[in-house]
Amino acid sequence: MSESLAILLPERTLTLAGKEVVVHEYTLAEQLKYRAPLKAISDGFKALMLNSSEAEVSLDALYDLMGQLANEVIQAVAVSCGESVEWVSALTGEDSDALLMVWWGVNAAFFTRSAVREKMIEMAKAQQARLIGQASSPVLSPTDTTTVHSPITQPDN
Repeated sequence: MSESLAILLPERTLTLAGKEVVVHEYTLAEQLKYRAPLKAISDGFKALMLNSSEAEVSLDALYDLMGQLANEVIQAVAVSCGESVEWVSALTGEDSDALLMVWWGVNAAFFTRSAVREKMIEMAKAQQARLIGQASSPVLSPTDTTTVHSPITQPDN
């Protein structure tokens, strides 16, 4: 994979249960097709970010969220690694830990963008409103300079 494509679509390869597995970031088609489980995870992650200092989420809190949304996470992981839900569910020990960590590492940016999207839109709208307010400038001169109020001097002939 070219370096520029790797930036756009990060992926990691690992061996799990004797099988080589490639974990990739969600494509647009996958984001749309699996919107419900991905949104549930994003919403949960957003809540964690809002309830923590400086939007930092501990690994323990992240695992708690994954446990609460186990079905959604297993489905999301299966999509990301191209394996069945059954295969992902059957992983144990180091393999399951490795898959979860790699999956999160590859897809964390997706979930973070989803979690902060509303706040970014709100900030952009506020900035736009400030810029619009600055664009209308006050009158530069309070003095009336129209000729209605000033006498007209006739030229000398």
